[in-house]
Amino acid sequence: MLNPNPSAMPMRAILTGLVVGTFLSMPNFSQAFQVRVLHGISRSVASPVDRPFSCTSSSSTALGATAISPSKSSKQPPQIVEFIEPKTNVRVVLIGTMHYNPTSIKMVEETVEEYAKNSKLGSVIVESCDLRWNKTMEILDTPRGALFEPVLTSEMKAASDMAMNYQRPVVLGDQRIDLTGDSLKQTLKQTFTDLTSPIEGWKRYYVELKKSAELALPSGGEGYLDARSIFDPRLLIAAPVSFAKYPLSFLARNPISTSIVFAFIGALNFLGSEGDVAFMDATLQEQIQSILASLLFAGLEIAFFARLMVSVLLEERNEVIAKNILDQCKIYSTPLKNEKTGMFGIDLSSFFNESKEVAAVDETMYVPGSIISGQNNDGEEKVVLAVLGMAHCNGIVNVLKNELVE
Repeated sequence: MLNPNPSAMPMRAILTGLVVGTFLSMPNFSQAFQVRVLHGISRSVASPVDRPFSCTSSSSTALGATAISPSKSSKQPPQIVEFIEPKTNVRVVLIGTMHYNPTSIKMVEETVEEYAKNSKLGSVIVESCDLRWNKTMEILDTPRGALFEPVLTSEMKAASDMAMNYQRPVVLGDQRIDLTGDSLKQTLKQTFTDLTSPIEGWKRYYVELKKSAELALPSGGEGYLDARSIFDPRLLIAAPVSFAKYPLSFLARNPISTSIVFAFIGALNFLGSEGDVAFMDATLQEQIQSILASLLFAGLEIAFFARLMVSVLLEERNEVIAKNILDQCKIYSTPLKNEKTGMFGIDLSSFFNESKEVAAVDETMYVPGSIISGQNNDGEEKVVLAVLGMAHCNGIVNVLKNELVE
């Protein structure tokens, strides 16, 4: 009888999830080390993305404030979403990226520079934390880091470099990696407990996953990223570079452990291919049994990793990033025209700008070297700009627009 084999795709999915979970749960895992992979390759494929991302000009918003918005004469990249943060009346710009993609890197550089040249750039927030960022910088100072530097780059480092060139502060806005790792472990244990507890456990799993999905993956519509963001031809043309950078970034960060993991994956895929040959020689009944086993296995994979992805890697981190965006908005905030802000309607906010700034700085992690003194709107509207993976954008828009963080 044919031994039911979950075959290649489910096995690859499990291994991929395990690899991602392993690296994310490591306290010294550094997404920011993804800063420098394939710099040379990104330059070599720059031709598909050489067309400038001209995306800003002055216009008026519905709230009557002068703002930076897409030019009528140029098409704004579909990966950018802009909105007015309702608590502070500050314009927020989210740039959704495909990590390591040369198109995303170019778009980030040009967008940050455009706002900075127009003196509209407030703070830039990147999807990283102090642990990852600082570890990356340490590695880049080593011989191994110097070896990989010519072929390593990311949109986060590009945004930071461009903002600091214009002396604008850069915020490390993501949840700390050690906290994310702890949450992943706890959620994995809870998911195992729920899936092995029919009725009550399954109900709890469904309710929590549904709640997380509603927050992290809103249905979208106007003011949200849509399918055009992902299927942008310029993004897709450069996508192979992104796919090459992931394993190279892991290899650069932990060459020995990554090589062992890749060898293990290769061995399991080889064994899986032998199972595929046996499947072709099996009887119809054995083939049906094998397919059912594979479907069951795939279902368990989805159940486990859907909760990890949606609840921890998206919802939980979205809340932290949104909170950091809101904190920066408070620094640059100005009252609405019809809002009374003090006794007899007198605006007293200017007397408290300094204390407001200090409070925000005390709770915020900045890229080392960021200039944060005098960080306010200087009487002009400033834009708070965040560079994120596209998967985070709609959830963060949802959190901020609906005022779900303080």
